[in-house]
Amino acid sequence: MKVIKISLNLDFFLVEKINVRVRDLKSLELNSNKFILDTLYYTSNFVKWNKEDIKSYLSSKDVSTVFYKDFDSFFLMSDLILVSDIRFDVKKSLSVKVLDKLLDNDNLRSLSCYFIPSDYIHDFSIKNVSVKFINDMSFTPEFVSSNKLSNLLSLYYKKVISFNSESEVDDNLEHFLKINQNLRLIHLYFYSNKSITFITEILDRFNLKEVDIFIHQSESNLADISTGSSFLRKVNKRYSNSFREIKIVYSDKFFRDNIFRELTINGIKLCMIAVFYVGIIFVISDKYQEYVTLLNLRLLEESLGEVIPDLGDVDEMDDTEVNVPEEIPNEEESPTEEVESPKVYVNHYANIPTSFDKLKSINSEVKGWISVNNTKINYPFTQHSDNKYYLDYDIYKRKVITGWIFMDYRNDSNFQDQNTIIYGHNTTSGYMFGDLKNTANKSWYMNPDNQIITVKTLDKEMYFKIFSIYKTDYTTDYLNTGFYNEDYFNEFINLIKSRSIHDFNVNIEPDDKILTLSSCTGGNNRRIVVHALLLD
Repeated sequence: MKVIKISLNLDFFLVEKINVRVRDLKSLELNSNKFILDTLYYTSNFVKWNKEDIKSYLSSKDVSTVFYKDFDSFFLMSDLILVSDIRFDVKKSLSVKVLDKLLDNDNLRSLSCYFIPSDYIHDFSIKNVSVKFINDMSFTPEFVSSNKLSNLLSLYYKKVISFNSESEVDDNLEHFLKINQNLRLIHLYFYSNKSITFITEILDRFNLKEVDIFIHQSESNLADISTGSSFLRKVNKRYSNSFREIKIVYSDKFFRDNIFRELTINGIKLCMIAVFYVGIIFVISDKYQEYVTLLNLRLLEESLGEVIPDLGDVDEMDDTEVNVPEEIPNEEESPTEEVESPKVYVNHYANIPTSFDKLKSINSEVKGWISVNNTKINYPFTQHSDNKYYLDYDIYKRKVITGWIFMDYRNDSNFQDQNTIIYGHNTTSGYMFGDLKNTANKSWYMNPDNQIITVKTLDKEMYFKIFSIYKTDYTTDYLNTGFYNEDYFNEFINLIKSRSIHDFNVNIEPDDKILTLSSCTGGNNRRIVVHALLLD
């Protein structure tokens, strides 16, 4: 169980989140507003419901400094521990969320941390807050030069970096990730199983879920790549998700040298496919001749007065609105009789309850309900701990090809992020987000009623007005959930507006919140995207 531990050391608090075994809880004076051996222990729920009492008690101590050992404890306790000196014992740059919360703290006069970008240092100086860095940063000259790292600010915002050797990775990557908050791509101009393992493990340790790794093939590493291909496939299977992958980028010379061999292999494959289809045609032709012969025999029997048994009529069942067939036993039949049960098609989604209480009893991960006018999009949506699960499972947690509608795992389920993202499969039947492609039709988006999207959560109902619709090649640049300043948000809005197939004339302010709907279209490398503004 996770609890907040607060230690009183002379004139400062030390605050951290710790794991405590259930059997050890009795030995702690848990949720008591009284220091025992200079230590307090709080559960998150106790803090949530007793904020004023905790704040009053802690304020009674003559303490002006607090040390935070982790960011979770800071977010939980920073509004309750009112001191002028805040220090972070965390070897990592402060995130935008942490920095914005610190800027809202009117009591703050001194801040010590690993690193923050210079634009935030300026903001703190305006509020008369002194900032001190406590870090062990050191980078090799080769890494600084090849990545054009002219200053610390460029380290913080750098999205793409490259490495030329195994030692360069070992000496620089971890220091870089402690500072950087925006990395999206790593270029490797060498190959090493050890470095690939190290890079993937450290990215997971820093919880970076959207960083691609591109390995550039050359004459010097071609043999190593060929030898490590099976290892690379195994690592890539574990590492890859909807937003990241490990990819080999082959050189132009490699393609030129191997094009004849590839054409030959592909020619052989085409020949084999042609032989296969010719074989099928022969089989079908043979069966057709058998069928014609059978018809002629029956005509001959009729002409001789033979009696042909009546097979009866067969009704055609429309299964466009249903799912898988279920066997329904005939209870009136005797259990000793062997009678084939009829197959009845059942639509498992036809009677999904609209009550959140009932939906929660079906699936505790239901977060709300989304409706888009004049489409089949009218579903409860879910949220898992990753963006993979509901690609293959429905609301009943059964494995199905259509998956389910789901919110990005990074988003706050109460729509507190500036960009909340909801995904769904593009299906031929139009279910899930299969109808999202129809929003690109002029007859649809020119109807004002269709421009309003309704979202209901457990405690509120929201309306979003569409301001951008477009199709694009695969990219993740529209999938940011938060923005470190107004300029970055404005650049993002200008980007997605510029792609729109129509100017909806909707003004977006820096503090507005938006909704993004995303689905594939025209293959796995194309996306249909809809953006909408939250209305007051």
